[in-house]
Amino acid sequence: MAEFDPDQLFRRYVQRRDVGALGELFDGAAPQLARVAWHLVHDAAEVEDLVQATFLTALDSAEKFDARRPVMPWLLGILANHARNARRTAARDSGLRVLPRLEPPALHG
Repeated sequence: MAEFDPDQLFRRYVQRRDVGALGELFDGAAPQLARVAWHLVHDAAEVEDLVQATFLTALDSAEKFDARRPVMPWLLGILANHARNARRTAARDSGLRVLPRLEPPALHG
């Protein structure tokens, strides 16, 4: 079995649109990304969401990626940004209060 080389796999995807290379990259990188995500969020469903969001962002930004740099730190940075944004959203949403339902005033007539 060949050694996992995320840089080479991502370059193959970017240069040739090799979806097989992308699949290998996902299979090889996802466990490491998930371990880091777990340390950030401690929620299995959110870990899965963060890993998927990381790869979607990487695919959207693939053409902008500097292939001279290693891909794993880039992916980990994307993951960290998604986790930070999720925490901000959760903090903002948890600050919302549910107001009691108001009944219309009784009409006297």
